[in-house]
Amino acid sequence: MIGLRVCAALVLVAATVAAKTVVTIHPDDIMDVPRPTAALARWTDAPGRRAVTLNVPGAMLRGFVYAGGRASGPVVLMFGGSGNLIVRHDGASRAFARDAAQVAFYDYRGYGFSTGKAHFRDLEGDALRIYDAISTNATGGVVVLGYSMGTAIAEYVALRRPVSGLILCAPWNDFVVAENYGDPKTAYVLAPEARPLFDEVAMVQGIHAPLLVLQGTLDDAIPPQQGRALERAAASPDKRFVPIAGAKHNGLLESPQTQVTVRSFLDR
Repeated sequence: MIGLRVCAALVLVAATVAAKTVVTIHPDDIMDVPRPTAALARWTDAPGRRAVTLNVPGAMLRGFVYAGGRASGPVVLMFGGSGNLIVRHDGASRAFARDAAQVAFYDYRGYGFSTGKAHFRDLEGDALRIYDAISTNATGGVVVLGYSMGTAIAEYVALRRPVSGLILCAPWNDFVVAENYGDPKTAYVLAPEARPLFDEVAMVQGIHAPLLVLQGTLDDAIPPQQGRALERAAASPDKRFVPIAGAKHNGLLESPQTQVTVRSFLDR
């Protein structure tokens, strides 16, 4: 009788899954459509912040560099989420800069102030070019910080360039599960070309730099337990997971607890 119940339950689950619309995720599908833009008039110098450019193949990247409060500290290189606009995170960037030599944050190509057409593979190549440009004078090393989609890009950099630390804010442990969490009525699958790009577990298993993982306890886009699972999978001998109490997905970088925790990590 128990066996029959189990079989019946499995049939019900299979029928439920079969009834869902199946969506295949390709690399570019992770980015917001349309790409968010910002009025170029907002790309200006301001106290403690200067507007900078970097020419890359097919695009001009525009960003901000924030003056740091600790000359001997690391340079922090930031990569934002799928709807990234650097103007949205001005306050967080300034907070992180207090314990850094400086903070560099660029809009992705095709986003915000930057020109060009956004393809995920190009974002990865651009990230390496930004690292190469800012690391020249980074006597205190480079700490890479990624938020949401930017965690995969930050890991991509950390696998290919020497970094003094890696900070992952709201990362995923399993991208498909994260997508289903936000939309349980749809069955998501990764296209073959997307699997290696979004496999954050495989990436952190190859990174040995000090690691800080943060995730909001009320994250409404990625299951809150995924950040802890990713930290557990990481190869770094110096790693820490910090839950940010009451924080949702959006606004995580602006949480005072996030800012204090990141600054403490930089101070180390």
